[in-house]
Amino acid sequence: MQRHIYTSVGVLACACLILLSLPASLSAASACTNPKITTNVAKAANGQSIRTPSELSAAIKKAKGGETLVLDGGNYGSLKIKKSFPKPVTIRSAAPGSPACFTELRLNKAGNVTLDGLAFDYVYSPGDKDSINPFSIKDSHRITIANSVFDGDHNSGVGHGRGLRFKGSSSVNILNNTFRKWWKAVTGGHGTDITLRGNEIYDIRSDGMGFGGIAGLLVEGNRLHNFRGVPNRDHRDMIQIMRSSGLRSSDIVIRDNVFDIGRGDYTQTIFIGSSGKNMNDPQLRHQNVLIENNVIYNAHVHGISVDGTDNLSIRKNSIIRVRRSKDGGITIPRINIASSRHVVIEQNVVSGIKGFENQRDWVVLNNAIVQDQSPSAQGYYDREFIYYATGPANGFHEYGVRPDSEIERLNAGSSLVKSYPTRR
Repeated sequence: MQRHIYTSVGVLACACLILLSLPASLSAASACTNPKITTNVAKAANGQSIRTPSELSAAIKKAKGGETLVLDGGNYGSLKIKKSFPKPVTIRSAAPGSPACFTELRLNKAGNVTLDGLAFDYVYSPGDKDSINPFSIKDSHRITIANSVFDGDHNSGVGHGRGLRFKGSSSVNILNNTFRKWWKAVTGGHGTDITLRGNEIYDIRSDGMGFGGIAGLLVEGNRLHNFRGVPNRDHRDMIQIMRSSGLRSSDIVIRDNVFDIGRGDYTQTIFIGSSGKNMNDPQLRHQNVLIENNVIYNAHVHGISVDGTDNLSIRKNSIIRVRRSKDGGITIPRINIASSRHVVIEQNVVSGIKGFENQRDWVVLNNAIVQDQSPSAQGYYDREFIYYATGPANGFHEYGVRPDSEIERLNAGSSLVKSYPTRR
């Protein structure tokens, strides 16, 4: 899927200013002081040892490409890079239990930068807007952020600000990171070849991932769970693909993810709506979307909902209802498709499929239709699932497939239920 198409600003080496500001003694006094922040970085490899913000600033300015800068733990303040290197420059923590920590990140017209095992820490200040964005990637290419923690903050007990935002960038890889305590975790648009793999996202008020105008998006092997919103204020989607900027997206793959309400609030799970746009406009119709092998435990009708898409495949997903206080159809997740062409829906486990009216360019087959409302009716949950864990008791859900069930006979649903998470 990777097509390696770069923006013109990305391929031009830029001898622009690289800034690393010292930590602010007052405004950021409580940032980067949480001893519980640990990262997934491996044991430090060979590289230049960095102990202070001034040493890091000097090392980045001298870098020609190919360097590895290994940072001691501590608060390094704001990291701003405006330079495209011919080979990757890696900035990483020396130890996972004592990561280098940053209160701001600005990668602007940067290229070939890898950030590994770092902490990005935001602390709420009175007056900060929900949309405050301390960590961003703009007009950059070949950027990797891995094994890091984006630690947000609470305002009145719920998450605040945006965890990471990108715009106008290509070949961006967000790998094995943790995002927590945010209004929105990862958002971005106008990008090419964007990968989010192996991330954990939780304690989010609104969107876990929200994108628009992406050509080449891979969302794979992530775990999103336990969202918490403000009643009558927040609209929650675990993943949302939008057209709000007037741009379609293409070549989207969403696979092998676990979306779990846990002990949190219900959300829309995978939502690719019209954004109020005209779906008869070919320039606004998404192209080539695959949603495959995901597990969804949720309590909203929008389990997988897709509008205005050509070449859409939804296959082998397990979409499972979790009860909440409000009952009724709005609480039962299903597959909802509208205004789409060349559609395949096969081998899913789901309560129902809306949108299929015998269209000649649709294939709908071998889906296991399940329900938790009538014990005497076909597809009742107790005959289809083994309940290994439930959210209120365990903080997460884990439903296995019962032998001789309809799910087993059709070989339907995600393979993840065979191992996730306690039976690995």
